Amino acid sequence: MNEGNTGERMSAGASGRARTGELEARFADGIDLAKIRSMINTARERAGAPVERILTLNLIGVHYSDASWEKAIAGLEAVSALHPARIVGLIALPSESESLVSARVSVARPKGSAFFVERVVLRATGKAVRRLESALGELLVPEVPIVVMWGGRVEGPLLKRAIDSADRFIVDCGTRPPDALTALQALVKHGAPVGDLAWARIFPWQSLAAEVLDIPNLREHRGNIKTVQITTAGKPGAEAMLLAGWFLSRVKKVSVTVVEGAAPPPDSVPPPPSPAVAPQVEISNSGARISPPPAPEPLLPGQIVELRFDAPPAIFLLRREKNGILDAQVSGDDDGEIAHRLRLPAATPGALLAHELKLLSGCDDVYAAALEEASRFEARWRAGKPA
Repeated sequence: MNEGNTGERMSAGASGRARTGELEARFADGIDLAKIRSMINTARERAGAPVERILTLNLIGVHYSDASWEKAIAGLEAVSALHPARIVGLIALPSESESLVSARVSVARPKGSAFFVERVVLRATGKAVRRLESALGELLVPEVPIVVMWGGRVEGPLLKRAIDSADRFIVDCGTRPPDALTALQALVKHGAPVGDLAWARIFPWQSLAAEVLDIPNLREHRGNIKTVQITTAGKPGAEAMLLAGWFLSRVKKVSVTVVEGAAPPPDSVPPPPSPAVAPQVEISNSGARISPPPAPEPLLPGQIVELRFDAPPAIFLLRREKNGILDAQVSGDDDGEIAHRLRLPAATPGALLAHELKLLSGCDDVYAAALEEASRFEARWRAGKPA
């Protein structure tokens, strides 16, 4: 199905593959926003969506390659099943020679959801990229929160418009070099409502560290942490810097080091979940079907594999196990050795984004403080100075 100004089928490739039920259009001279709105209404009618919209969120994904958008869409769709949303994808490809904007519109009801999700994808090439900035505000559902998922470098003319429009501006520092924290911290300092998937990714480490320090017979050590050592899989990434920043922002006069560990094997895949983990049971009219629980995320270069902090005489050691478990061992305490464990979240699409959307406006103050310390720590670490 193709509806557009030219009446032509879109080109093949990752960006041009039409999904079932999509409406398509091309715009060579400006973007016809009225045409796109008409396409949304047509798509709603064909999908059988009710006249009255139930949308609680604008989810905007800004990306600078087709591959980046294709990777992100599963997470956006998963979140929209929980928060009925209009998904707007903006794909900017300024290096291509042809100046063109193509639009793809679809409306569907995700499996297991009672609500319909609207999706509009604008792909701009060449000089037409600058048209995305003006189109951004015109395609949003009014009076509901706006969440921007930024999939590129924290720079460019589209960035300011996205930040000014957003109630929440979410990035993933784990996909960028550690020195990208400095540019991000500058945005936060000027009031940008930043969220970070890398921050959500290290939450289990923070949670387990806090849990072991809250065990009654270990509370005496909370005010005596002297040194922290973070070991990563290969060269340290932004997540390690953020964890270092978290400690530096929460613990006074602590010495933090980041150590490069053994790199993970290429294309590493996590082993099957431990049999001790309860399987998932799906019940339908045809009976019950038992399926294994989702696997944890595979270990990627730069991610944290070990966290050690010393509060003499006690030593706290947290390790990431191969079966998706964070294991904590405490030694040196008067009451003997203590073990505590926490399962890492499953690697399901949208899980990290859903975690960050627990806050729908502004910036997490704890994250902002950790980011400020992390950017300082990263600059000193890069210069080879002790932190």
